[in-house]
Amino acid sequence: MRKIIGVAVMATTLCMGAAPAQVEEWVARVDRDKLAHGELHLGLFYEGEQDGFMRFGWDRNGDQITIWDRSMFATGELYETMEVNLSAEDLSPQDFHIQFHQGSMIVVLDGTYEEARVHGSMQRSMPGQPDANRDFEAELPVNAWARATTFVFAAVASMQVGERFSYTWFSPMSGGTEDVTFSAVEAVEVETPAGTFQTVRIEQRGGSPANDIFVDTESGTIVRIDIGGMPMQFLALADETSSAQ
Repeated sequence: MRKIIGVAVMATTLCMGAAPAQVEEWVARVDRDKLAHGELHLGLFYEGEQDGFMRFGWDRNGDQITIWDRSMFATGELYETMEVNLSAEDLSPQDFHIQFHQGSMIVVLDGTYEEARVHGSMQRSMPGQPDANRDFEAELPVNAWARATTFVFAAVASMQVGERFSYTWFSPMSGGTEDVTFSAVEAVEVETPAGTFQTVRIEQRGGSPANDIFVDTESGTIVRIDIGGMPMQFLALADETSSAQ
């Protein structure tokens, strides 16, 4: 069970795409000032107990935005680091580097996006065993996004209840794609270790794992993420909630 959860945590940082007209429409409403920098520090809670953390953020440097993630699931012996580079103009992905550690296993994923395709390599290493390597390549919709852009977008493009759009995501681990929807479904009050927030709950559905993303309506900060079908969530920590500005 914990191995499955570990793969699900890693999958939150993998890849997705979207239909061109939808992407262009939503990118146009992004708050460009908020794209300059943002950072979250969320506690990972498993079955109600704190069991790790997520440090997730993004920084703009000229015409490039780097999204980064440092997450740990302690009892699952899982640690992940990730960097994804995007075009600052249209948020299109350029490349990604992911290192996923679980127990004695290390998985390294490197990929490059070129027009409507992605290609790269995956390497798995375990002590006392030969390294396992495979290359991957896939065709993607025009204007494909990186999966991690979902969390950035939630913080920098205010969605109103009832709004939604669709996209396709690609997982380097499986080499496949899935159709996904991103919907602002309700206004809801949530309690976290950082306090109580009035939020919009955004559902990401159709891909695995599903996520519910709770965005504070005042600051635009993500204060909670629920992992669908699992007793796991990320919650804002006291004195650690950072505004996405």
